[in-house]
Amino acid sequence: MHEQSIALYYDDFAPHYVPGWRSLEHYGPLVADFLLRAVTPECRVLDVGCGPGQLTRDLAPDVDVTGIDLSPRMLAVAGAARPAGRYERHDFHDPLPREWGRFDVVVAVGCLEFCRDLTATLRHLADACAPGARLLVGVVEDRTARRPGASRRPFSEDGLPGVDMHAYDATAQLAAVTAAGLSPWSYRYVPAWRHEEYSYVVRYGLWELREDAPGA
Repeated sequence: MHEQSIALYYDDFAPHYVPGWRSLEHYGPLVADFLLRAVTPECRVLDVGCGPGQLTRDLAPDVDVTGIDLSPRMLAVAGAARPAGRYERHDFHDPLPREWGRFDVVVAVGCLEFCRDLTATLRHLADACAPGARLLVGVVEDRTARRPGASRRPFSEDGLPGVDMHAYDATAQLAAVTAAGLSPWSYRYVPAWRHEEYSYVVRYGLWELREDAPGA
């Protein structure tokens, strides 16, 4: 039911998402910088929780982009913006289909707010990576939580009642990264987006990760 509620919530404003989100989000330039460094000609990019595809739609035409999301209308907007891309309805809590192949670059930023099991989700992403793949992952980090580990708070009482925003402290994030078999290359604690309903700025643990090639 949570996944259905999330899909309907984002379906409602899919055509207007990008203009409105630009006034709230802070992570766009950080993702752009990562893609500039990580994407190479003819590589395969996985955009997790792609929404309308705003983070990856302007990559070079020879780059193979696959986006996954829960919202059919978001996927339709993304497909219209980059007709050569592949956009599929898929829940990141589930393994990616093997027939999709392996990816050289993975972006999972602006979506793991809804991740109930960070270790399992990162393991699914790692399983979809080619050797040596580079990943950028943004995890909500709440340093005000009473206990270390995972915590949660309501995402939106108005738009998504009963759906939680999941947060993980830095220790839990690192444990999930290593349990998934990924190598951390950098970590930053950064502003992610402004939550207007609750009047605070959501902050991410932003990780650059690698799927190490055999023997590396």
